[in-house]
Amino acid sequence: MNFKAKSLILAAVMLLVFSLPIFAQDTEAVKEATTQDTPEVAAYVNGEEISMQELEQYAGVRNVLMQLLQSNQEFASVVIQTEAGQNVINEFRKLKLNQLITSELLAQEAKNRDLEVSAEETNEIFDQQVNAIKQQNKLSDDQLEQAIKQQGFESMDQYKAMFIKNNMDGFLINKLREDVIADVNVTDQEAKEYYDNNQEQYKVAEQKKVSHILFDDQAKAEEVLAEIKAGADFTEMAKENSTGPSAENGGELGFIAVNDRGYDKTFRDAAMKLSVGEVSSEPVKTKYGYHIIKVTDKKEAGMKDFSDVKDSIKTQLESKKQNQEWSDFVESLRDQAEIEINL
Repeated sequence: MNFKAKSLILAAVMLLVFSLPIFAQDTEAVKEATTQDTPEVAAYVNGEEISMQELEQYAGVRNVLMQLLQSNQEFASVVIQTEAGQNVINEFRKLKLNQLITSELLAQEAKNRDLEVSAEETNEIFDQQVNAIKQQNKLSDDQLEQAIKQQGFESMDQYKAMFIKNNMDGFLINKLREDVIADVNVTDQEAKEYYDNNQEQYKVAEQKKVSHILFDDQAKAEEVLAEIKAGADFTEMAKENSTGPSAENGGELGFIAVNDRGYDKTFRDAAMKLSVGEVSSEPVKTKYGYHIIKVTDKKEAGMKDFSDVKDSIKTQLESKKQNQEWSDFVESLRDQAEIEINL
């Protein structure tokens, strides 16, 4: 296994980080703490080696300790120089080795199945990573390329080639997962059983269909309200006077419930007290301004129809099934594998 821990995101982030100075003796202490009594080969997986060097690169113990020295030298010294601290380091190594063993098994299985990742797929993954980095770090194309060159690469193309090569095992494992879970599905009957057994999730409170006219000024709100009470059409008054985005729709907001977090509580409470066809007796003040509220329809409390939630239930159950299928598959691979751990 030729596992590389570098990822594009990590590299880009590290370009933006400036290290604090560390004394030479501290660096030597970290080196000693991470190399003493360690074998050359950390484990064998079906005859394939996972070297200690690969494990150290993946676990990044040395980097973690160096960062700890930068942030809290006294605490780092305790970890590095005490038996208890060494035990923590070793337990962390074992945890990361266990992850590496699983990755190696999965990569082996992907290759045994002759799975391949197309150039089109790797290009898409790379482009997504690059775009994410530029957005997160507010970098232009030129700035990102300059940062890449500062890391010793001649061009973005060279960096891309390195990225694809170093992450190919991961790409293949993703392909393997797709292969393993391909036949997982959820029937309508299974979704209906879940719906019937989890009725509480699908209860809905009473809902009212609400329209409003929003004002910045209370006096203007009271003036328009008086006109509505005198017979002016609510929809037309909303189009002419509302400062809210619903003005062009005559103030219509749709159905809301008393627990609808998308609306101000004062607004919700006032709306839910109105009957169908009723207009608020006075402007309702919220942080957005002054509202004249009208209720035009209502739905009684009850249950969401199965037909309305079937697709979301099937998606939820399918995800759960897929995760279980993958977990069982990984466990079976480990049960059948020849694994020798030297730590």
